[in-house]
Amino acid sequence: MVEGKRIFERVYICLKACKEGFRSGCRPLIGLDGCFLRGYCKGLLLAAVGIDATNSMYPIAYAVCEKENTNTWSWFLKLLKEDLDIDRPSQFAMMSDRQKGLENAIASVFEGAEVRNCVRHLHSNFKKDHPGLLLKQQLWAAAKTTTIPEFQKRMRELRDTSENAYNWLALKTPSEWSRSHFSEMVKCDMLLNNLCESFNTVIVDARDKPIITLLEKIRYWLMSRFFNKRESLKKWIHPVGKRILQVVEKNKSIAKNCLTTRAATYQFQVDCPNNESFDVDLQKRTCSCRRFQLTGIPCGHALAAIWTSGAEIMDYIHECYKKEAFLKAYAGIIYPMPSPEQWPETGLNPIYPPFETNLPGRPKKARRRESDEPPPSSTKTRRFGQIHLCKKCKQPGHTSKTCPNPTNAQVPAQKKRGRPPAANPTEATKKRKERLTKQKQSFSQQGGSKTRARQHDLS
Repeated sequence: MVEGKRIFERVYICLKACKEGFRSGCRPLIGLDGCFLRGYCKGLLLAAVGIDATNSMYPIAYAVCEKENTNTWSWFLKLLKEDLDIDRPSQFAMMSDRQKGLENAIASVFEGAEVRNCVRHLHSNFKKDHPGLLLKQQLWAAAKTTTIPEFQKRMRELRDTSENAYNWLALKTPSEWSRSHFSEMVKCDMLLNNLCESFNTVIVDARDKPIITLLEKIRYWLMSRFFNKRESLKKWIHPVGKRILQVVEKNKSIAKNCLTTRAATYQFQVDCPNNESFDVDLQKRTCSCRRFQLTGIPCGHALAAIWTSGAEIMDYIHECYKKEAFLKAYAGIIYPMPSPEQWPETGLNPIYPPFETNLPGRPKKARRRESDEPPPSSTKTRRFGQIHLCKKCKQPGHTSKTCPNPTNAQVPAQKKRGRPPAANPTEATKKRKERLTKQKQSFSQQGGSKTRARQHDLS
């Protein structure tokens, strides 16, 4: 309130369809992220995104606030916890990029929840002091491990490469970035916060608009998305979606090379070509590699056991991937809304926009990318495998402007349009004169005949 005027500060939105769909049809994983607004009213958009039955993003709630800190994140998470009616936060996993104030807010509001950090952002901080492709590969290898012995083995390999890099990574809690320490209750082994990144990409054009237009565009997109998802369910041939089928097909390539030995009705020992053996229990739906428990989708070892038992693969896929869960998530309807011109007047004291704050420099459209990050996708065709040569020395690896050996330049003669030059310039000059003389004579003869014809007609 400034001199009797109400100034906009924050707004939180959680639509009923999104709230009920997440509670009934999505897994207990919430991705949190914030992005800048680039319109007249600067600020931030905070978003909470879940994951549906097809491993796609599921927007839950979003809010517009003035800045990003512990206060704003705590305010957002308290409202989110109240809307989702979360009594036991320990049953949820929170995925984030470790943004400003977010860690403290999660610890205070969602006390006991499993915290996961995006490994890509973890590596962005890791490579500042420990660059190199080998260290990057070893970090990702440790993050992708699913068992504790394998994780310890990868960490020893990292320590043999760089003691400092190992010490830096050992200070991080393994349950925040390695699958080997993830909870099996969530049924999701994602290492990246791509759910929120996808949501930010969808609303990138709306972030340039005023706040009311921004919120209306997001509502319109959600309304259309929920309807399209319900319609896409009619095309499902199998009990699960295409993305889940692709994971199953990938695991089948592993199962083809496995040898199973039955120990009991539901227990198997699965031997792999690399001399590794795994224990599979189909009744408990477990495998000693832990991939089955982490995702809820049978791994390659479990598929080999399922084939041996003669059971159906779809019966061993978790219910969170089935049609029923997908329909529950998108069963709600986001109703249409008329334009602001038709909204009723709420009173004589309207809410004014926040104060304008212009940041220094030219406004940026795209986010800042890392040096080793690939460029964004473009409609232009990219050329791969072509070797470009210097125009001066005809050597690869540089251009004519940065040529290191201009003295040895071998500049080819520039090709001119028209006929190639003659070997003898004097002979060519004579032929050209003779040709011009013949052309003059032919022109004079034609002009004289035409003149005599005109004089004859006049006479």
